[in-house]
Amino acid sequence: MKVDEIIDLENGTSYLLLLDSLIDNIKYFLAVELDDAEEPTKNYIVLKEIIEDNDTYIQKETDPIILSKLIQDYSLDYEEDYGDEEA
Repeated sequence: MKVDEIIDLENGTSYLLLLDSLIDNIKYFLAVELDDAEEPTKNYIVLKEIIEDNDTYIQKETDPIILSKLIQDYSLDYEEDYGDEEA
């Protein structure tokens, strides 16, 4: 899986992968849910990539410690990319 890729979950929901981050050799993605027209909604989740026996799975991340680390990581990335721009 990679950023800018659209993935479809088993329940039929589609997500666009926006950002990725690596924590303890595990890849996480910030993703936005897409509607039927493949337009972004206001629903965001963090997905964890799991690789087992050459198969790739995803799981919604709910661990508050991991989520906190990811928020810090994404915030730093944002500041590096856009921090010097004026509003």
